[in-house]
Amino acid sequence: MPTPQDQKFRRYGVLVVVTTLLCVVIPYSVTLPVVAQNTTPSAAETTQTPNWEQQAKTLYEAGRFSEAVTILQQPLEFYQKKRDILGVAVVRSNLSLNYQQLGRWKEATEEINAALTLLQSEPQQKQKSTEQLAVWAQALDVQGSLQLARGEIEQALDIWEQATTLYNQLGNSNRVTLSRLNQAQALQALGLYRQAKTTLDKLQQSLDKQSAPLTKAANLRSLGDALRVMGDLEQAQKVLQASLNIAPQPEAIAAANLSLGNVSRSQASIKTSQKNTEAAERKREEALSYYQKAAEASASVIIQTEAQLNRLRLLTEMQRWAEALSLYPQVQSQLASLSPGRSTIYGQVNFAQSLLKMAQAKNNADTNSSALAALPSSFLEEIAQILAVARQQAESSQDVRSLAFVLGNLGHLYEQTQQWSIAQNLTQKAINLSQSINASDISYRWEWQLGRILKAQNQDEAAIIAYNGAFDTLRSLRQDLAGINPDVQFSFRESVEPVYRQLVGLLLSSSVDGQKQQDKASQNNLKQAREVLEALQVAQLENFFQQSCQDITLQLDKVIDSEKDRTAAVIYPIFLEDRLEVILKLPKKQDLYRYPPRQLKIAEIQATLSQLQGNLQENGTFQEVKKDAQTVYSWLIEPAKDLLEQSGIKTLIFALDSPLRNIPMAVLYDGQQYLVEKYAVSLVLGLEVREPLPLRRSKMKVLAAGLREPPKNFSNFPELVKVNDELEAIKDAGISTTLICDDPKICNDKFTSETFNQKFNRSDFQVVHLATHGQFGIDRENTFLLAGDGQFKIDDLDKLFRTQQQKRANVIELLILSACQTATGNDQTVLGIAGTTVRAGAQSAIAGLWNLDDESSVIFTKQFYQRLGRSDISKAEALRLAQQDILKQPNYEHPRYWAPYVLVGNWL
Repeated sequence: MPTPQDQKFRRYGVLVVVTTLLCVVIPYSVTLPVVAQNTTPSAAETTQTPNWEQQAKTLYEAGRFSEAVTILQQPLEFYQKKRDILGVAVVRSNLSLNYQQLGRWKEATEEINAALTLLQSEPQQKQKSTEQLAVWAQALDVQGSLQLARGEIEQALDIWEQATTLYNQLGNSNRVTLSRLNQAQALQALGLYRQAKTTLDKLQQSLDKQSAPLTKAANLRSLGDALRVMGDLEQAQKVLQASLNIAPQPEAIAAANLSLGNVSRSQASIKTSQKNTEAAERKREEALSYYQKAAEASASVIIQTEAQLNRLRLLTEMQRWAEALSLYPQVQSQLASLSPGRSTIYGQVNFAQSLLKMAQAKNNADTNSSALAALPSSFLEEIAQILAVARQQAESSQDVRSLAFVLGNLGHLYEQTQQWSIAQNLTQKAINLSQSINASDISYRWEWQLGRILKAQNQDEAAIIAYNGAFDTLRSLRQDLAGINPDVQFSFRESVEPVYRQLVGLLLSSSVDGQKQQDKASQNNLKQAREVLEALQVAQLENFFQQSCQDITLQLDKVIDSEKDRTAAVIYPIFLEDRLEVILKLPKKQDLYRYPPRQLKIAEIQATLSQLQGNLQENGTFQEVKKDAQTVYSWLIEPAKDLLEQSGIKTLIFALDSPLRNIPMAVLYDGQQYLVEKYAVSLVLGLEVREPLPLRRSKMKVLAAGLREPPKNFSNFPELVKVNDELEAIKDAGISTTLICDDPKICNDKFTSETFNQKFNRSDFQVVHLATHGQFGIDRENTFLLAGDGQFKIDDLDKLFRTQQQKRANVIELLILSACQTATGNDQTVLGIAGTTVRAGAQSAIAGLWNLDDESSVIFTKQFYQRLGRSDISKAEALRLAQQDILKQPNYEHPRYWAPYVLVGNWL
């Protein structure tokens, strides 16, 4: 286990790898470059220690860090004997770099501190020599990567800025480029997405001015890779294509194709998340083509193997088994020809994972493949042998991280063959090793795996302990998971979410004495299960943002139990693999109420919800909507119907699990009336909420803006003919209203980010109403609002809502987003609404789950604001009454007109 001192080293596994690769050491006489450099040691330097330096460089590039450390002891001793301060500092910097890769943080810190101390001890000169500047810059680069690993991101950013200054003095534009890339990584780790993007944009402008094709192609490729890591896939593709277009050598061409393949694969993941099967398939085909081109263009076995491994993995994902099996012998031969090292070890594990997918598919009754049927019975033994070789290489190289990775995957193999004792032993070893170097980004996987193995052996109490370990590790990784590359983002549901759900399932299946009781769970387990669900919802929101969400919050229970609102209850539905669980929190009640578990398969649930969502948006589907809405009512409300009535509940607050977020709870039907006819409804994400305060009606001011016609390049959005009528309806309700423009003919010219922000800062507005085009999409990149001067993504909302003072006297209490549309079938919509609310600095928001009708929006607006102005009515109740008014009108009684409006956040 890591010591308390080791705990300061944070878990930036992915970021550290990227940063370290970019932190290329600038040579005094020793260099360990990963990216090509223009700096060349002098003849005198290269004749002194050429073999040691070249060996260390080769070993580092091959991922043989422990051997590189051993080799570097020789030039260290050589320079120490010569009392060559700069030479010793360079070697110690390189030693620190290798120790960082090995996860030996204590030694890494000692070496870089020793290097910096030596440099500071040099006699002061008015002007440092070129060699001194180069060594200082190198040491700062290495120090920055170590600080990032520690979680000292601000310090790392500052150090890399200092290094950039030195590289500018040296006139080393190549190193300036790479240092800027490091800074962008640090900014992203801090959650400063826009600043990181701005840094990369400026970097691209400077790269456009470079003339040397090889250097420019390499730097553009590094920039493109960084953009992909940040999730800007469209721009990444453009930059990488530019790199490919000017690449002067086969290896540069191969490298660009490899990176382009990775972008296409990430794009395929997005399309899959959007349920756009055809587009996802096209992107996968595109990725396969790029990987094939990379393998054909390169003479390097390393690039060939990486490209073919990626092809093999993608072919197995696409279930193209015959092609995957035909590629298998070639990849096996290429891997066997590689020298031992971390990249080779990871390649073997990647290979084994793809082969295991084939073996699992063969045993799947639904798989119909003659190619897989021909797999020999010894195929699993072959996979085990591949991993055994990787294990031997990891042990020989003393690479703890690689060994933990291999042992965990070996454990997974034995988990699949149900050899529980061996699987458990290997998995525990992987946990111990990963924890010893604080590699939490992989240790949570093995803790989760151990939980599954123990559960399979009916050791539920031990399994809960293992799952809790994975859960705690994931919580410590919150910011890391939120900031890493899109491949991890889009595999969230496969590699992160199941940990939470399976732990909840275990907790709700176990009573205090450990006996399985599906009909009752202890209060402690109930409360922990709810906390795990809340953590999942926070993780989902952070996954959407791709950054950590930190805000001043209050426990929802404290609000429900306070005097602010004693008529609100909270409902927590939880979907597990084999059942639906629902937990109810009533005001002033310490104990939580658990519904009797309902045995439902997730496929059955999704079919019902998908059918209901589709019918809600179509006319002439009254009976279909009522049928499915009554089914959902029977899940969520009916078991507690009498209890809610006895408790005097008037407002239902739903912390919805993701499958339900497409469905407006107001439409649930009890056989006689909709839920909206009896209860006010609000949505929250998790147990923590911003402290809700009642709307200050006496001083309520509304800032309203509308956009009738979409700006250029957004012609797919329809014209909002009634937008001016909607804004006038607010004024007609007798509420103090400031409009961006009064004349609908010039609204598009007036509603810009600048004019809106100017009026926003003239007064304290409690309510902001935006009748504009927009979208709540599948992810952050596809969530935006439109103004007359263009698109504002979720990260750019501060351009609309930034304050000219240090701090506004009052927060926005309600943000209303009218006319925005959502992605079809997208259960991320509520996350998009919540994210927009947070970015705008609002306590709550009202928006639509599907495209709002232009005519009924005017009626809704008028009725809503008439109620909102009354001090005796909450926001949730004002919404309910406005929806009822539309429901009662013959032309708009279908739920497609009144049901899409949802309130997210503060309901008071």
